[in-house]
Amino acid sequence: MTIYQTPAEPGKIRPYAPLDPQALHGLAQHAMDVLMPAAIGPEREPLGEAGAQLAIALSAFARLVEANADDQLADGEDVVERLRRASLHVHEHMAAAVPSQDLDSRNVDVIESCLEEGLPVIGSMTAVLLLAGGQTATVRLTKETAHQEVELTDGRTARLPAADHLIVRDGLHELARLLAPLTREAGTGGEQRG
Repeated sequence: MTIYQTPAEPGKIRPYAPLDPQALHGLAQHAMDVLMPAAIGPEREPLGEAGAQLAIALSAFARLVEANADDQLADGEDVVERLRRASLHVHEHMAAAVPSQDLDSRNVDVIESCLEEGLPVIGSMTAVLLLAGGQTATVRLTKETAHQEVELTDGRTARLPAADHLIVRDGLHELARLLAPLTREAGTGGEQRG
């Protein structure tokens, strides 16, 4: 295992310094040494997988800092993809470790607390999925089920698996956050439309 050296002093705020590529590569190597073993072998668990993806993301971030203009997009996308994968594994862990009734109440609480704080929430969302062969499928999510149940075109309802719902929940909150300023700019008075 490598030993990672840092000039940081506990409790002391350091002055601004630009990112140091050499230090980033050292940090990435240290993360690889510490986190990757948990993602090797048959007994891998979601948090071990998440840690491995974080280590790979740090390596990709170190490359991004030094990337030339032609490589910025690909290297940046690599960082984002690795962080997305780490996030998926953390959601998978939470879905397995937290009782479903706690997840359900948390989902409702998140919506209610956002509204109480004046933060936007997606009331409902209808999406048209483009499928292979020119086919489409329409799905709808609503606040009434805390976006946990999907209404399908043929009238059926399907409940999202817990890990998938956590991903959808986070995505919908992010979408609401991004779209809300546009409604204010458009002069709608911040009204939320379903």
